[in-house]
Amino acid sequence: MDQIQVTSSITGIIAAATQVSNLLGQIKDAPASIIAVLTEVDYIKIIFLALQRFLDKATRLSGGRAALIQLEDVVVLLTQTVLVFSDLESLVSPISNREKTSYPVRLTWTRIQGGVMGLVNQLQRHKTSLILLLQIVQW
Repeated sequence: MDQIQVTSSITGIIAAATQVSNLLGQIKDAPASIIAVLTEVDYIKIIFLALQRFLDKATRLSGGRAALIQLEDVVVLLTQTVLVFSDLESLVSPISNREKTSYPVRLTWTRIQGGVMGLVNQLQRHKTSLILLLQIVQW
């Protein structure tokens, strides 16, 4: 996977994060836990936007710093993040597009909340790894 493919993957992840954010943002009178998930997805999107900006400038960095990051590590993170966002989107899609948070939406949320929070935890780990990768290169 070369830099163009990595950049394309990051663009896809940003689009997926935007989609999940939009789905969650459509839920009116959302419980605090949905707002927390929305906030975390938005933070993750910010990190991937930073990674995208970094890759746009990567050709101008010194070879030594850029060499500290293995492309395979980035590919693993990107692949795992794509899979998590796909799962997250499929979980939250049924509860979006509601004028108000109704009883069925709250019931569905209660049923899927554990799975959603597990996926958010995975995204947080990916975010932490990406932050560390960016700090290594910027060091």
